Amino acid sequence: MKVKSRRTALLAIGALAGSIAIVPAAHGQLSRIHPSVYGSADLDTQDSQFYLLGMYAGLSRLGWSPYLNMNVYRLEYDDNGVNRDLQAFSPTLGLAYAGRRSGFSLGGGYTWSDSDDPGAPGAEGGGSSGLHAAVGAYRTQTGDRPSRTQFLSNYNLGSRYLWTRVRHSIPMGDRMRVGAELVGQGGGKDGSYSNSLKVGPTIEYQWTDNFRTGAVIGYKSTNRTGFDGRENAAYLKLEFSFSPY
Repeated sequence: MKVKSRRTALLAIGALAGSIAIVPAAHGQLSRIHPSVYGSADLDTQDSQFYLLGMYAGLSRLGWSPYLNMNVYRLEYDDNGVNRDLQAFSPTLGLAYAGRRSGFSLGGGYTWSDSDDPGAPGAEGGGSSGLHAAVGAYRTQTGDRPSRTQFLSNYNLGSRYLWTRVRHSIPMGDRMRVGAELVGQGGGKDGSYSNSLKVGPTIEYQWTDNFRTGAVIGYKSTNRTGFDGRENAAYLKLEFSFSPY
């Protein structure tokens, strides 16, 4: 099972890397394609770890346009004293609308997971395979220090698992933004359920026009089937994103 799991993860990462390589080649034919690579590492003080690597490609223009998003993720977690892990590959196709200061997107796809734990605590895309739906929205205010609000949500029908995040930030100087995030997630079926709430301050730094990093240090409260009450922990999340052009 471990060999099969690692083979699935390697194939998914290979498909993602291949897609990233193809996008610049298509740039000459579709000059408005805007690709970006992003990733994160999420750790807490209760032995839960979540790693994600993704690629987004959309058209850089106002109005409606198609987009492709793909990510692979790995979750390591404690299941009532037993260390468990899962890997998943999750591609999404959809439509996005971009305005001058706001926009939103709607998409759908399928999540392939090597695990069948619908209530795995912390799996942003769900803990088992199934169709998923994704929505997103953003809004940037006007003024000398415009605030920015972002909403992201994903629902995995296979595990009946919902993940939702809201972030709000304001600029501090030319390249730094500070703010806060609120994350709620949970679901499951067949006797395996979990839910989690996370809140914490955020910081983001734009190193260049194409590369930025971010961090969150906050508080996390989780409940799961078999837990004796809620489990509370501090968490740290590190992020990056890179847009080649």
